[in-house]
Amino acid sequence: MSNIDINKDPKYCFAALKLIEQLFRDGKIPEYMFHNILNDYADIVDEGEFIKGNHNHIKEECA
Repeated sequence: MSNIDINKDPKYCFAALKLIEQLFRDGKIPEYMFHNILNDYADIVDEGEFIKGNHNHIKEECA
């Protein structure tokens, strides 16, 4: 099986980070770890595409 270098293709990097984001949302990895991983790939993907802050925060909708 071939190895995919995510540093050469931003689409693969983005997809991998979205999977890591889901682990964070599910509480499987801590916030500091998620943000450290995002910081490592900030030059490849836009960090604005990912959640920031507390993942357990419940948003209230206006009536």
